Amino acid sequence: MSLKPVIILDETLLTGLKTNFAAILGMSLGRLRPDLIGADTPTQDGEVLAGITTVALPVLGAPATELPALFAAAADLPLRLAYMRAAFEARDYADYTARIAAAPLAGHAPQAILLAGPRKAVDRLCGSLPLLR
Repeated sequence: MSLKPVIILDETLLTGLKTNFAAILGMSLGRLRPDLIGADTPTQDGEVLAGITTVALPVLGAPATELPALFAAAADLPLRLAYMRAAFEARDYADYTARIAAAPLAGHAPQAILLAGPRKAVDRLCGSLPLLR
C-alpha cells in the first residue's frame, strides 16, 4: 500500500507553534514508519547527508473546531497522530501522559494531527483543505 501522510494544523496558531507542532508530528511519523526515510546520500565531495523522507508530507490548515471531527473520521486509517492541547500545557512528558489518561479522547483538543493511509481515503477526508500559509 502506498501511504499518503498529511499534517493538519489549527490555522490560527502562531507561526512558531505551527512549525513546532509539525516537527513533532514528523518526528513521530519517522519513528513509527522508518521505512519512509530514504538512505543516506553522499555528495560529490564525499560528505554524507542523512536520509530524508521519501514521501511528500503536505502541511494543511483547518479551523481548530474541525480538527476533532477530522481526527475521529480518520479512525480507520492505518496511522493517525495528534498533538493535543494537553501536550502544550504539560510541564514534561509524565505530566502530559497523566493529563491524557485523565480524560476520554473526546475530552482532548487536538491542535495538530497527522493522518496517513491510502491516497483516496486521505484525500476524501482532507482533500479540500488548503496548504498552510
